[in-house]
Amino acid sequence: MNTTGEETKLSPVFLQISSVETLERAWQSVLARDAQDGVLQRQSKRIIENADEFLNQLSALLRNGTYEPEPLNRVDIPKGEHGKTRTLNIPTIHDRIVERAIVDTIAFTADLVQSSCSFAYRTGIGVDDAVHHVATLREEGYQYVLRTDIEDFFPHVNLEHALEALPESLQERDLLALLRIVALPRRAHGQRRARSRGVAQGSTLSPLLANLSLTRFDHDICDAGYGYARFADDIVVCSPREQDILDAIELLSDLAAAHGLKLNQDKTIMTTFDEGFCYLGVDFTRTRPDADPYHDIKGQPDPDHVIYVGRDGARVHVTKGRLIVDGTDGLPQMSIPQRSVSRIVLTGSVGLSAGARSWALYNDIDVLCLSRRGTYLGQLAGPRSTVNARRLLAQAAFSDDEEQRLPLARSIVKAKLRNQVHVLNRIGRRDTRTDVKSAAQELRNLAEELTHADSINEIMGLEGAASTDYYTALSSLVPEDVAFQGRSRRPPRDLANAALSYCYAILLGECTGALFAAGLEPSLGILHSSTDKRPSLSLDLMEEFRPLLVDSTVMALLRTHRLRPEHATSAPGDEDGVWLNREGKKIVVDGYEATMQRHVKGALPGFTGTWRRHIHHEAQLLGRAIMEPDYTWTGVAWR
Repeated sequence: MNTTGEETKLSPVFLQISSVETLERAWQSVLARDAQDGVLQRQSKRIIENADEFLNQLSALLRNGTYEPEPLNRVDIPKGEHGKTRTLNIPTIHDRIVERAIVDTIAFTADLVQSSCSFAYRTGIGVDDAVHHVATLREEGYQYVLRTDIEDFFPHVNLEHALEALPESLQERDLLALLRIVALPRRAHGQRRARSRGVAQGSTLSPLLANLSLTRFDHDICDAGYGYARFADDIVVCSPREQDILDAIELLSDLAAAHGLKLNQDKTIMTTFDEGFCYLGVDFTRTRPDADPYHDIKGQPDPDHVIYVGRDGARVHVTKGRLIVDGTDGLPQMSIPQRSVSRIVLTGSVGLSAGARSWALYNDIDVLCLSRRGTYLGQLAGPRSTVNARRLLAQAAFSDDEEQRLPLARSIVKAKLRNQVHVLNRIGRRDTRTDVKSAAQELRNLAEELTHADSINEIMGLEGAASTDYYTALSSLVPEDVAFQGRSRRPPRDLANAALSYCYAILLGECTGALFAAGLEPSLGILHSSTDKRPSLSLDLMEEFRPLLVDSTVMALLRTHRLRPEHATSAPGDEDGVWLNREGKKIVVDGYEATMQRHVKGALPGFTGTWRRHIHHEAQLLGRAIMEPDYTWTGVAWR
């Protein structure tokens, strides 16, 4: 490895990988894995004898450019088919520590560029998510199916394609040099010569590189409007039309060839859900498995209990340890233990007793107030919203300094655009009404332009252009009986916009409460200018969550016909305006809560919880970005 030079010239990411602290954590992870069978390898025993000295030496080798990986250990394991084996080339303990340090440092940032239709080797994503995605495609009318896989995948992975896919923040010369020397083919014990290409199956780093190498492959299939799922080398493509599947075979073959790969002809079949097929060990039929929107919620402890009250004339009060909702006739319609309530959302002319108000404020229970049409009005926030004076002064100074705000403002919009592309890729169709490919590519181009934007106005202009392209594409992806003519706000002009606006208002309240809890003032914005008339920082925080949580939820409700035209009603006093009726609000709220209460892992480094908890954690990270100039805020990863 030739990365000579003083440590001061090494990139921050390389310094982090090669630090003794990172290597120590990696060593503990490798040691725990090695000890699983109760017998430690000799190299592990030697390291244990003087771990501090070993880790300091390893750090020095990495930083002075003299680190060299050792030969691999070849292991043949049963493959499943009778008599067949799979060859693993496993690094030594010494090299596994380095690989683990690399993965721990770059995996989250690298995950941000990967497709939302790739389900293997990613924290918090797995077989269940792939199965749910394919079942959802079936429910949305994608009845024709192509099943295939990539032949002999790992030995043919193109390392340069993987490195090219890394985000800009990881395109550091020293990091790329380290990745090449660790991942490039090298000799295994017992072999005369090294592999000629590919990555070692059995290496800690190889799954990440294998996924990255297919980043463009994944994007091209999704951009073409196919329903798509990939689990490592195992692929499903779905479409409403048989001809699309014939076209998909040609497209996949061409894309594979461009990556130095080829499809496994023996495992390539065209079928339908009616005929049935097996994917990832699950049998798919016309009705099975269920596309259950609550699949990530069932069995989770301590679910959020959010009370939504939207009937004019209703009244909320507390008595004897219970929260009571009375109807217009004064009779109780709901009774729930106060200790179970985590949040209250009031829509329209709903009363809140003095006792309920005091209880909510004293117990830090957010009470969100929306208008009849679903516009955000404000909320009650308890003593946790007391902002630290020093932090408030720092936030005010940061908000008033456009040059200081620019990097964070760029990152906020990049995160939003990244998730907008994911939405289009997940629900795109090969349809004459829409051009998902052009829209997705334009969003990616605008995201690249953000890097060079040198004013908040320019960033807002790029965000506005992206939103126009995004909603134009999105409006063509709903069922034909649903009117959706692009984004309209005050008032919403159709069912889709009414649902989006209603959910955005609820999400705005969630973000405002999260900022209060993080000790931040919601009116002091970063991307949105500070003003007393709106919670500008709340709007900043919610940008990345709009497509991730709201748009994906509303589109799923529309495309599975759970939300239908009869759930819209004309707005009183505005013949062009559209509101959700009572049943429509219930459907939207149920879908929104199903999304918010999903337990996810891997969306933020080292954090696991519901999406609601992720909003709170992201608010804390936003505060960190404001208070710590060296901290890089990236936004959440799609999960």
